Amino acid sequence: MRPHEHVIATGTGGLLVALLATPFDVLKTRLIAQSLHTHNKECYYRYCKGVLDDVCVSCGHAHPPQVVYRGICQKVMYTGTWDAAVRISRTEGVFALWNGVTPTLLMIVPSAVLYFTSFDYMRNRGKDFVREKWHPIVPSISGVLSRSINVAVFSPIEMVRTKAQSENQLDYGKLKESIKRHISLNGRRSLWDGSRAQLLRDIPFTAVYWYLQERVKLRLAHHGTVLSNVGGAVTGGLVATLISHPFDLAKTQVQSSIGVGESEVGNRGLIQQLAHVTETQGFRGLFVGLIPRMTKVIPSCTIFITTFEAFKEYFTAKEQAVY
Repeated sequence: MRPHEHVIATGTGGLLVALLATPFDVLKTRLIAQSLHTHNKECYYRYCKGVLDDVCVSCGHAHPPQVVYRGICQKVMYTGTWDAAVRISRTEGVFALWNGVTPTLLMIVPSAVLYFTSFDYMRNRGKDFVREKWHPIVPSISGVLSRSINVAVFSPIEMVRTKAQSENQLDYGKLKESIKRHISLNGRRSLWDGSRAQLLRDIPFTAVYWYLQERVKLRLAHHGTVLSNVGGAVTGGLVATLISHPFDLAKTQVQSSIGVGESEVGNRGLIQQLAHVTETQGFRGLFVGLIPRMTKVIPSCTIFITTFEAFKEYFTAKEQAVY
């Protein structure tokens, strides 16, 4: 395809994904962000003579007494994906499920164009430089390189988007102040906070996704283009999401905690943060938010890949018709 055709194909897919998948991203981010306030099972409260809000000595957050739930320090307690969706819709309005869609739209289209254009080029050219027996891993290597470039370029916008999605009653003025305060305290390099966890999430995700997608697509090729693309996207997305989720959790915790007082999350290393989650919440704590993430990722991969392939077939047929 020509460059402008690549832009149309990837941009359209990215736009559809941004509009349809953002609610699931918000639900995942809220579930993970609330886990930041659990700290430990012995979290306790100082009553302040019954006049002021209780202050959790463990984390320093002030809370009304009625939000104490099983001894866990929590502003709002979502018990699961559906409960979060219902509560957010009732208390903040349905459109709160699209919090962060503005930075998402600013990022997703150029991000999709950069990622998929570079990936498609490296995948097609890469097979010319390696032996045929290594061809199955060329898509994975191409995907990892493309995704690494993407993270380096778009990580600051990803941080803003994650912070926006984690906020109850989103106020872009307060969001801007949080970001400015974070930069003033930690420097401009802090805009890339969470990028290491994002890379550790995206590298295994991308490698597993493209390997399985290409293999399943070849196996289902006799069933037609649409079914083979859908089958590959669903299989690759399912396995890759499961493997990479703990790193997504760490990334989301780091980026949603910026501007919240003295946050310990940003000061911990990635391994220390994952160990802390395991220690305080158990092994299951590493997979908080997995269901909404899977609900987002699998359809997103399917929509994006089928949209791109549909445009690719259209432009190819159009070019052949001309000649």
